[in-house]
Amino acid sequence: MSIDPVHASPAGVERQTPERKAQAAPTPRRAVSENVPKVEIAKIQNSPAPSLFPEHEVKVQLDTSANDVIVYQVLDKQSGNLVLQVPSAAQIRGIQQAQELLQQIAARGVGATSDAASAAMVKGEGKQ
Repeated sequence: MSIDPVHASPAGVERQTPERKAQAAPTPRRAVSENVPKVEIAKIQNSPAPSLFPEHEVKVQLDTSANDVIVYQVLDKQSGNLVLQVPSAAQIRGIQQAQELLQQIAARGVGATSDAASAAMVKGEGKQ
């Protein structure tokens, strides 16, 4: 197998491309009779296009019922409907339930330690 060397073209020589013929614009049709009204072309005015994306408003609140959790709400500006909330209502309920459970567990622990201390006092094992 043999490979022929690539021949370089001399500097300043440009490759010619075939020329395209310019197409003539179509000629407007002329009215056959003079009774036909002339057609006027309406000019298009530039007007702002309606927004394709909905506009939203962000609202930040502090939920004190859920131990001061910051709640972000995204509202639709036109309708006022809630689009997104972080954390969601279900998550806030979960936070509240977890806090109640922790308080119940803490109350049991305090009750158990106070019961053990009072039992020790009854037996005479308390500090004197």
